[in-house]
Amino acid sequence: MGLLFKAYKRVLKSINEDSDTSTGANIFKRGASELSSEETINMERDFHNEESSTYWLPKDPAEQLRLTGQHFAIKELYQGNILKNVRKKLDFKKGIRVLDVGCGSGAWIMDMATEYPNCVYEGCDIVEVTNKRVSLQQVTFRYGNVLDRLPFEDNSFDFVHMRLFVLALKVNEWPIAINEILRVTKPRGMIQLVEFDLKMTGNEVVQQVLTGIHSACEARGQDPRIALQLEKLVSENKQATSVQSDYRSVDMASNTKAAKMFVWDWIETTKSMLPVISSKMGLETEEEQKTYLEELKYGLTHSNSFTYMNVVTAEKINKIQD
Repeated sequence: MGLLFKAYKRVLKSINEDSDTSTGANIFKRGASELSSEETINMERDFHNEESSTYWLPKDPAEQLRLTGQHFAIKELYQGNILKNVRKKLDFKKGIRVLDVGCGSGAWIMDMATEYPNCVYEGCDIVEVTNKRVSLQQVTFRYGNVLDRLPFEDNSFDFVHMRLFVLALKVNEWPIAINEILRVTKPRGMIQLVEFDLKMTGNEVVQQVLTGIHSACEARGQDPRIALQLEKLVSENKQATSVQSDYRSVDMASNTKAAKMFVWDWIETTKSMLPVISSKMGLETEEEQKTYLEELKYGLTHSNSFTYMNVVTAEKINKIQD
């Protein structure tokens, strides 16, 4: 069984476990807890070396597990993997062709393939997806860079999903990426873009990591709040019509299922980011980093702290008018 499929199954098991009887296998409960004195923070993470990309998070197994957990947090927030207007337009139950751009851990595709087994799925990423042995005949993973040209013909897919490129694309690259996913979408097919709005929120401790993220993004020409511009960017493309947005937030102190999952994700994401932003945050030693992570968990759950996301959908027009 492939590495990424193991991560998917492990997280899925954690979600389905009764938290009252869990013996510690629940990664969401464990990940958001304080670091033990024996636990170390790994600063020697494995990053990709794709020259054309500014993506700055790791690609190692720990990151694949985090991305898989994050997938289920987003699914909980939106109560599904695709918005209602997309489900109404496209017949996923009968079977359509689906592409996931920047598929990461592959969790979204594997979850979709479980829910809609009659569809045919392609997933592509700038990191060679290691999950080659998933026992799902309708799923294929391959290398693909949305900025270069995806390895698909025009009008190939009924539905194209692209998620979490806020830390991967420069501001001036978004129109290129949007145009490319529309190119491979069939006329009257649909696209769905999902992004975090990295808005300042919470107490000083929470804002400390957000300031570090904003600094890293700005140094790379990225916009940490690009989620607010997605509807406009998609609407400006002549191939797109019926553009809609669905902006949502999670109160991290609410103790809901979604809140707990996003607290876990924020802690794990911060761990993944520390090799890049720790110096910007003034966290030079491992002890300082451990202390900060403990304070961050408290800040997320005890201050006015929210996670914000935006999903934008659009239909590809049948024919571009001259």
